[in-house]
Formats: sequence, structure tokens, C-alpha cells
Amino acid sequence: MTKLGRLCIAAGALLLLLRSSVPSLAQDERDNGAIIDQVVATLDDSPILLSDVLMEKELGLLETGRPAAGLEALLEPFLNRLMIHKEIEEVGSFRLSQGQFEGALTGFLASFGRREDFERRLDFWGIDEQEFRRRLNRALTVSLYTESRIQFFARVLPSDIERTYNEEPERWGGRLLHEVWDDIREILLEEAFTKERERWLATLRNRYHLEILVAMDEG
Repeated sequence: MTKLGRLCIAAGALLLLLRSSVPSLAQDERDNGAIIDQVVATLDDSPILLSDVLMEKELGLLETGRPAAGLEALLEPFLNRLMIHKEIEEVGSFRLSQGQFEGALTGFLASFGRREDFERRLDFWGIDEQEFRRRLNRALTVSLYTESRIQFFARVLPSDIERTYNEEPERWGGRLLHEVWDDIREILLEEAFTKERERWLATLRNRYHLEILVAMDEG
């Protein structure tokens, strides 16, 4: 599959995840109290507010991948997105086409149901549609950029596959190398992707002076 094809699949997958995470409007009706805000982190000495994190979660813009996500599960992907977007702004040459964004926006808005429901949710959080579009564009751009960048650096050589097979031939159930070649390659690619992602994020945390100001759950 071409890189463009993989990126389109990644964008589609992100859109499905974001759309599926849009909470019911009844949640707004239950949560009529004011949100007590606080600074949860700083990035290049700029404060990151709890309300920003919660807003993106409630608007369906922040996918944690975990049910009943606590603050740590919300804050980590939110901060990662901000750091990666700062790098994108520095690079200056990576952006969605208007067609890509408008297509994603149309599908995303459909998940809210009626237009009035969408506008009521924006009003609840005190933002307008332009700000919502900006945040959705950022989420999609960061997702595509992340996929593209890590795939560029996370490489698996034929020698890596051969070495993995020879180190534990019994692991592959007696199958020959050519029979398990693709399976081993996928395993190694996933490992390389994870390793490169963690290395990259650690670099960004240092570069942009990330400081988390709230206690994080170790469990």
C-alpha cells in the first residue's frame, strides 16, 4: 500500500474514533454546574488549562482509547497533540487540503445529530464554530503528520526479519522463513513504531519544556 493510502486510512480511522467518542447531549443537561478550572501543565511556559482538556474530550476531539478515562489518560494525548502541532508549525509545510478537512468535518458534524445540538454544545463550552473547526483541523493534521513521520523513521530491514526468525525458530511453529516473513515484518514494524514514537515524544517534551503540574496515576 502506498504512503498516501496509509495516510487516508489513518485519517478515516481517526475520524471514526473521534465521532464515536462524541458524548450524548444528555450529559450537558446533567452537568449544569460551573467547571472549577486549574492549570494542569505548562508548555514553553504557556499554561494548559483543565477546561481545555475536558472540552476537547466532551466535544469528541480527544480519543483516549480507554473506557472511563481519568485525567492521566486525557492529559497525555492532549499534551502530545499540542507538542506535535508546535513541531508542525515549525516545519511549516504539512497541512490538510481543504477537501480533506471539509469531508472530515461533514462526517463529524453528522455525529452530533441536529445542527441545534451541535450549536448548543459549542455554546456550553463558550466557543464558536470557527474555534471548533480550528481544533478539529489540528487533531486531524497531527494524526496524519504523526503517522507519516514515524513511518519514515521506523524501518525494518530484511536482515532484521531474518535475525528474528533465526533467534527463535520454534516460535513460528515449524514454518519456513518465507512463510512467516510478513508476520515477522508486521511485528517488528509495530515494535519499531512504538519505540520511535516514545523517542520522538521524549525529544518534544525536552524541546518544548513540558511540565505537568498535577499528580498522575501510576497505575
